[in-house]
Amino acid sequence: MKKRIFGILAALLLMVQVMPVMAAEGDNLSLDNKAFTFTDIDGGEVTTQSSGKPKLLVFFKPGCWNCRNTLKSIASSDWLANGEVEVCAIEITQQTADEVRKFQNDYCSGSAIRFVADETWYAWNRALEYDHLLNPTSTGMTTPLIVMIDKDNKIQYMTQGQYLADEIATNYLPTLKGETGTTPPEQPDTPDTPDTPDTPDTPDTPDTPDTPDTPDTPDTPDTPDTPDDGQNPGTPEQPDETPDSGSEKTACNHVGESNVISQATATSDAVVAVECVKCGTVFRYETVSNSAFASFLKGTANSILNAEQNGEVVVNTKIWTSFNKSVFEAMKARPDVKVTVNYVFEGNPYVLSIPAKANVDSFMDENGFGGFRYIEKVLSGK
Repeated sequence: MKKRIFGILAALLLMVQVMPVMAAEGDNLSLDNKAFTFTDIDGGEVTTQSSGKPKLLVFFKPGCWNCRNTLKSIASSDWLANGEVEVCAIEITQQTADEVRKFQNDYCSGSAIRFVADETWYAWNRALEYDHLLNPTSTGMTTPLIVMIDKDNKIQYMTQGQYLADEIATNYLPTLKGETGTTPPEQPDTPDTPDTPDTPDTPDTPDTPDTPDTPDTPDTPDTPDTPDDGQNPGTPEQPDETPDSGSEKTACNHVGESNVISQATATSDAVVAVECVKCGTVFRYETVSNSAFASFLKGTANSILNAEQNGEVVVNTKIWTSFNKSVFEAMKARPDVKVTVNYVFEGNPYVLSIPAKANVDSFMDENGFGGFRYIEKVLSGK
């Protein structure tokens, strides 16, 4: 029963993670690109717009292994070093410029990737706007979110999760650069094959008539002596070989499935094991990005909805600094409930007091998110 529940949860998780990737690997999207501007960690301006060459936007989190692997791979790629593609890495969890610079030095040192740090939720919300092009009802995403823009400033592909530089170069770059493919130029090389006429030298092979010496092979009839020896045990070696070949035929053609081995909490992401449903081989373990934030939001909304009449809900967090629409909808459903949030921002503790019957709609941006610092400003009238 437990395994069946895990299977259902795994299927749901796979749907969340796989759908964006399927969209990326299908037909070209050819969507109009969005125009956003950021400031990189060195104070320069970064735009999402293409400047006549392909551009990759990588929305990432420093603590995400898939983000680290993807950006590290891109940083060491030939196509980045050759200036064929512009890459902007945009941090989305309010890290400081120094924290993002440390990530750059640890994983992408010396590369041409431009890194953006944003201490508000602006970058997160811009990432969601891209994600909403394919998933309109999404309130979170798997990181990294990679937006691939062609030289004409059209969004051609989007994918979520780890995607390495070689895969990007093989599957996407030719289209982003407007190339039709490289196979035609390879064909003219094949005419070199006419050099094969040198093979006429092979007529020397008539020397092979020496092979009639092979009649000496009649000596092989000595092999019938083996029955006289009764040592047919030599033949059982053949069955020993056949089971090996049989095992090759029955070798598992793995079919991967994710099984949840650790549920998400308000402070840690869920962990899944990707294993073969046929033979049980575990290929890898993965964290489900943003599942901890989703768990925090769900738990907060439920606490508000289930609070006592005219009661108060106290939320304590040292990680998260915003609510989403689901929490605000819970507040609207329970206008009698006061919400107090004890949180940490840039290392300093704060207390946010949201009174009962507050104008909740004023707390949200166009995507339904509201940062605690912003809510404080709204409540104070600043």
